[in-house]
Amino acid sequence: MVRALVRLQLKLTWRQTRASTGMMIGSLIMVLMVLGSAVPLLFGLAALRGASVETRGIIMTLGFGLLTLGWPLMVTLMTGNNDMLDAGRFALYPVRATRLLPGLLAAAAMGLGGLLTVLMGVGYVAGWSSSPSTVVAAVVGLALGFATCLVTSRALSAVLASVLRRRKARDLVMVVFVVAVLALSLGIQYFSHLLPNDLQQGVTFNLTDIVHSMLPAATAMAWTPFGWAWALPWAVAQGSWGAAAIWLGLAFVWLAFCGWIWGRQFAQSLISPLETGGSSEKIAKANPLDRLMPSTPAGAVAKRDLRYWRRDPRRLIGAIATLIMPFIMAVSIYASSVNQAPDVMALMKAVLAFSPVMVGFMAAISVAYDISYDGSALATQIVTGISGRDDRWGRLLAYLTIFGPIQVVMIIGFVAYSGRWDLLPSVTGCCIAYMGAGAGVGSWMGSIWQIPQPPAGSNLVNRGGTGGVAGFVGTMLGILLPGLLCLPTIAIAVVAVAFGPNPWAWITLAVGLLTAWLLLWWGVRSGGRRLDRKWPEVLAKVTWKG
Repeated sequence: MVRALVRLQLKLTWRQTRASTGMMIGSLIMVLMVLGSAVPLLFGLAALRGASVETRGIIMTLGFGLLTLGWPLMVTLMTGNNDMLDAGRFALYPVRATRLLPGLLAAAAMGLGGLLTVLMGVGYVAGWSSSPSTVVAAVVGLALGFATCLVTSRALSAVLASVLRRRKARDLVMVVFVVAVLALSLGIQYFSHLLPNDLQQGVTFNLTDIVHSMLPAATAMAWTPFGWAWALPWAVAQGSWGAAAIWLGLAFVWLAFCGWIWGRQFAQSLISPLETGGSSEKIAKANPLDRLMPSTPAGAVAKRDLRYWRRDPRRLIGAIATLIMPFIMAVSIYASSVNQAPDVMALMKAVLAFSPVMVGFMAAISVAYDISYDGSALATQIVTGISGRDDRWGRLLAYLTIFGPIQVVMIIGFVAYSGRWDLLPSVTGCCIAYMGAGAGVGSWMGSIWQIPQPPAGSNLVNRGGTGGVAGFVGTMLGILLPGLLCLPTIAIAVVAVAFGPNPWAWITLAVGLLTAWLLLWWGVRSGGRRLDRKWPEVLAKVTWKG
């Protein structure tokens, strides 16, 4: 049974990888990324063989404990996302859960996470190979630690499966995860800019002191379920046989407990595979924004699209990323200006005032792929006879209704923070030009490139890679082309910053308005005409085929 399930897992994974060229390329990139990170870590851990016992214990216990903690977190995020060996698939077969569990556990180790853990585990054993006793303890710790990763993640996903079957719960988990990653990236960017400044001031860092400062955290990790197995060689190397025996016993107890939970939940799923949590939602007749939309075909498209932006978490994540972009630019500028000369700081503040321009950075991609999120439901719009021009205007109207007011608030906020009110016309002109250019280019791109997206109820991690080369080219074009088209506006804004705002600031505003209007008109006109000729082909492209 173990061999059959492992072969089934590998065969299904290979079939999914070969589903499209994009999926093949994406899978190859993921494998190279894992190997590119795991192999250096393997040699780095092995190089710790000559370090002190305390240094090795701190680094390996804390590092592998965090890795073990990451397993259940990632598996929880992937719950409901194409689980090829889900319990419901075995419900009709006369096989007990006790026979399936060992095979499913082995199959779970066949992914990239298992490959990463095993490669790092080899370095872990090599790092503790300074004596026979620590080698034996490291081998036992690796076996128990890897089993803890697998069983703990499966137990948690089994417990949360009934909750995460609900679409709202999965969407909330993914949105929170994306927000946390974006916030972490902001923090890393900020401190990475501050570190060189500290080094320039003569502040030196002793790596050994930094490692030893983490001793309390490593000790605490060693007394948690995520560190019991990995801390065994550390205790043996220190001669703490009592602590090693306690951690070994606790690791076995934790494995048995998590295995019991997983087996119980899995057995229950075999006899009730269709049990899902229902939900209900009150549907309002209208919202205040509906009254602002015109009673035209374009207005009807805009009203529907506004609801999509509010209810569809895929678009919500895109909106959150769009709102974060100005702050990423602002944090980078602010951190670079710390402890600089007064004239440099004044220039940085002037540049910081232009941070809201980044709201339009994702405009082309958001507008272009908006039609792809409709999926097969686009057929309902097509049969009503709405023209391509009305479709383009409606989607633009919805996008600008959401991000236009946000753009205004950010312009005022960043200009007020920088104190350069004289640059307000220039900042406004650049923001209008960039957002208008992005929306116009996106309207044109949306009629050419359509990428089928997984249904809204599926896990947000599941993208399938069906965009392929065309999707990659479209994304790059949506990022680069608006910037190139806005170069005249940007050049005039640079002149306004360098030589004074008057009259260049107002010229920037005028050129920005003209650029935005021309590109919006061109994008709607060209994109609408193409959609009128290609509606059947567009519907076929956006329909998700699994």
